Amino acid sequence: MQLIHSQNKHPLIANRTAFMIIGCLEAAWAPLVPYVKSAFTLDEEALGLLMLCSGVGSLLTLPVAGWLCMKFGSKAVVYFSGFLMALALLAIGLMVNLWLTAAMLVIFGACTISIDVAANVNGVAVEQQTGRHLMSGFHGGYSLGTLLGAGAMSVLFSLGIVPVWAVVICMVLTLVAMIAGCRDLLSKENLKAADHPSPRSGKRLYIPPMVIVIGLLCFIMYASEGAVMGWSAIFVSEERGVDISSAGFFYTAFAVMMTVMRFLGDKIVDRLGQRRVVAFGALSVAAGFLLVILIPNIVTTILGFALIGVGAANIVPQLVSFASGIKGMEVHNIISIINALGYSGILLGPVIIGFVAKHHGLHTSFAGIAVFALVVAVVSAAALRKRD
Repeated sequence: MQLIHSQNKHPLIANRTAFMIIGCLEAAWAPLVPYVKSAFTLDEEALGLLMLCSGVGSLLTLPVAGWLCMKFGSKAVVYFSGFLMALALLAIGLMVNLWLTAAMLVIFGACTISIDVAANVNGVAVEQQTGRHLMSGFHGGYSLGTLLGAGAMSVLFSLGIVPVWAVVICMVLTLVAMIAGCRDLLSKENLKAADHPSPRSGKRLYIPPMVIVIGLLCFIMYASEGAVMGWSAIFVSEERGVDISSAGFFYTAFAVMMTVMRFLGDKIVDRLGQRRVVAFGALSVAAGFLLVILIPNIVTTILGFALIGVGAANIVPQLVSFASGIKGMEVHNIISIINALGYSGILLGPVIIGFVAKHHGLHTSFAGIAVFALVVAVVSAAALRKRD
């Protein structure tokens, strides 16, 4: 196996850049949503169905994403998917036809999950080859990308630039970063060397129970993050009387703290261990949601969302890192299954929250998330004991 020396930071930068590409392009799509809604005169239900196309593309790609990484290598998957994802976003920005937009969103979602799995598989291999905790920093690239993508598009729109040219500018900058920054992603030979074969090769459908447990914990945490992304602005505008133009700052508090804590996360894990970081992080998420709903004050509400960001930042990265050591299944298949369960949380979480909120209010939805975060704390404290 070709080991990566700790002094060589290029593979680490490449991995962070791969995650950043996903964040930039995903965040660039979000500001386009109101324009797409207006261009095709869609109501909320039709817009929801259109947005679901991205999730469909992601779920359709999950079964083959890990195989593609092992067949062609992380670098090839990230480069091909990155270019295709950028082109799909450009076609969406043109807004010439509803069906074309729907098809491009399917491709957009498929490329998103391909890069995500490739970046995670590559990150696990780099961790194993260096013997260091690195996954939080890698995922920090994604968080930074979402801030850069959303910020760049918002600035371009505020300058009066039409959506299609805003997309072109964002797309070009992102692709330049990808070409320059992802050159040192691992080849298929390196990935295969870091993979561990399944001892149950004759039972292809065998999935170690711990993989399902970790995947379900990721489902809860992804749903929690989706709740803040999709419902924080609505909560503060309806429940705290915040003007809708300022409601986005509450999500920003969450996103900024998550980004900062992810870049600090690897050092924290080195000091405290994965089990404590995940368990205490989940407790922080629960406390944050309870702070948001129990104290009707704007300052404590923004502090609550910031606390959620602090706690959630390193949970999923460390769960993925821990899962890579589970025996009985190839690493790339473990990552694919965990991504499938986790990404389902992003898709289904906001829908479930909306259903509960419609009948019982957002307070109840957020309280339910706090309870499930406590479940993550308890289960992770027990499940991750063996590693630490």
